Amino acid sequence: MEPALQKAALAPWEGLRNTLAGSFSARPQGLVAPGFALLDRGGSEFGRLLVQGAEGAELDPGPLRVRIERVANSRYRMLTGDTETLIAEPEGSSLALKISCAGRPYEARFRPLHNSAAASTPGGAEAARVTGGFAGRGYDALFDADDDRSLPVAVFLLYHAVALRRRVFLAGRGLGSRGP
Repeated sequence: MEPALQKAALAPWEGLRNTLAGSFSARPQGLVAPGFALLDRGGSEFGRLLVQGAEGAELDPGPLRVRIERVANSRYRMLTGDTETLIAEPEGSSLALKISCAGRPYEARFRPLHNSAAASTPGGAEAARVTGGFAGRGYDALFDADDDRSLPVAVFLLYHAVALRRRVFLAGRGLGSRGP
């Protein structure tokens, strides 16, 4: 990705990244609602993430409009406005992804049984981490406040962790149900 495109892809995230200073949390909006309120350290809502299953999600944090969409069977992209900010594709399985955010590569690992995900740089430095409670009802995210790409990566990790957890939960319900 060219430097001008990288800058355009990241510019809308800069103010939010500075405000959040390395962490945020996500709390469900109701018992079965597909949405999460995104909260800063003080508990103030700065946006909402509406998860649409494996098809993607929408993030509406005020002036920042973000869409995550599946573009191929297991490949995703994140659009900030009309600018592609992030792409993610499997690296062997849905539990390992190669992520490129504004041209910078990351490796992500998901642990559905632990309800967690982490992304690191090729050098091994952790850039973002998302952890959820046992029931998947809330998540906490940490990201490297000095890495201008780590916040979009953390938001994608949150989306993918929620989508994986729901898929595992729904598959488990299907196996155990015998009908009325």
